Amino acid sequence: MKMRKKILAVDDEPANLEIIKEALSEHYDLRTASTGEEALEIAPEFIPDLIVLDIMMPGIDGYEVCQRLREDLDFKSTPIIMVTAKTKSEEMIEGMKAGAEDYITKPFEVEDLMESIEFFFPSSEHVSGKT
Repeated sequence: MKMRKKILAVDDEPANLEIIKEALSEHYDLRTASTGEEALEIAPEFIPDLIVLDIMMPGIDGYEVCQRLREDLDFKSTPIIMVTAKTKSEEMIEGMKAGAEDYITKPFEVEDLMESIEFFFPSSEHVSGKT
């Protein structure tokens, strides 16, 4: 039996993580982190197929988390979707330079997040080849 795709969601706002949990936990193996440091600890053990990453967090921000993950061969090609209240194009470009594949602004609609995830995981692919 194949395992469900794994998603790591990182956000320092508990309400945002709860929305993400409600939207994704039925279809995906979901883990959450509330800090950049926690995300960097969880990711190597969990090996997510996709990461939903807030930018503005205390301590290590989302840009740095993204850059550090990209330095690890296990995460070179893992899709990263940045979620943030930052809306300026310069900030979006900074996220892409850090290694993100997509960028969603807050407040976000669950449908927008699901659409972005479905881009990386076509609906028939809720299962992972990773073990």
